[in-house]
Amino acid sequence: MVESKLRFLRSRMARVEQTLRDALYSDGAAECTPESCSVPVDSDDEIGEAAASFNRLVEALAESHHVTDVSGEFARTLSSHIEVTSLSDAALGELHSAGGFVASALCVVRDGEMVTVASKGLLDPERVAASEPVSRAYRTLETIQLALPEDIAVDGGVIEFTPRSVIAFPLHLRLVPIGVLLVASTGATSTEEMQLISGLLPNFAVALNNALSHERLQQVAAIDNLTGLFNRRFGLERLSEEFSRAVRSNEPLGVMLFDIDHFKAINDNHGHQAGDRVLTAVAGAARGVLREGDTLMRYGGEEFLAVLPGAGSEDLHDLSERVRRVIETTVVTDMRQELRVTVSIGAVGFPSTEVTDTEDLVRHADAAMYVSKSAGRNRLTMAGR
Repeated sequence: MVESKLRFLRSRMARVEQTLRDALYSDGAAECTPESCSVPVDSDDEIGEAAASFNRLVEALAESHHVTDVSGEFARTLSSHIEVTSLSDAALGELHSAGGFVASALCVVRDGEMVTVASKGLLDPERVAASEPVSRAYRTLETIQLALPEDIAVDGGVIEFTPRSVIAFPLHLRLVPIGVLLVASTGATSTEEMQLISGLLPNFAVALNNALSHERLQQVAAIDNLTGLFNRRFGLERLSEEFSRAVRSNEPLGVMLFDIDHFKAINDNHGHQAGDRVLTAVAGAARGVLREGDTLMRYGGEEFLAVLPGAGSEDLHDLSERVRRVIETTVVTDMRQELRVTVSIGAVGFPSTEVTDTEDLVRHADAAMYVSKSAGRNRLTMAGR
């Protein structure tokens, strides 16, 4: 009896040994699980203790293989994304599966303010960014774990279930904070789950930092340094996207091109610094009256182009007139002198004006703008009228 038990235990040990060797080069560890490799513990003697110890070894082996699988899949996910949103969404999905979470949010600092860039299972993600656990984790770089008693309910406007565990994990590189991962579950988070998630976060922090750097570089490449508006290259890309959308959906699209009147005289009489202040003031004034979703770009030296999705002829006319009037009343101070400028505007609407591409749109707007110039400046001309 004892000899047969020892032979059985030895055979299982040999199987585990072979599994470990195979796992060096393949996924062979999957062939040995607690169900397939464990041995029965049917005595209280040393053989029984040896069998129990062996079973714990098999469980540890299976857990190690699970962690390796999760880590590998998580690494592949991180390496597949460079945009902040897609990276964050994919990472949260993997972390949900790994930790058994029901809700989560990823918060980062943008322009000095904590914002939520991705979330799952939350009804009001933006409120999470302003929560105390997120703020404290970001500030202290310490993991904040909250175990909520059953008689305490979290505001239903934030999440759609009653959590029992909420954890805020700080994300950082060399103690420089990057963001905070907030997770919530309906049950207690085990030590093993905490260790697993904590082990995944350093790689996540690196990937997130790279994505944020990429985002900042894209923003820098898209922005005109002086006015803070989109530059011509990026703005024309947006125009192309909006034109394609308008063609597909048969919705209107407006384009407004305007030029600062007598701008050369401002540079000649007051200097280029004064000219720069005028450009900045004009850009700010125009941007202030446009709608959310409109795109305003610096098209040339003193030329600006606005892309107005959904703007029919009346909207296009009204918006263009508002831009003209607000710039007309804008005052720029230079060496105790007050400078006032006006703009000449050309506007074109699609599909009310027959065009085949974005170059046609801009050409019609440009021609209309020069009609305004020829007619005395400080006025709007609608193409086709």
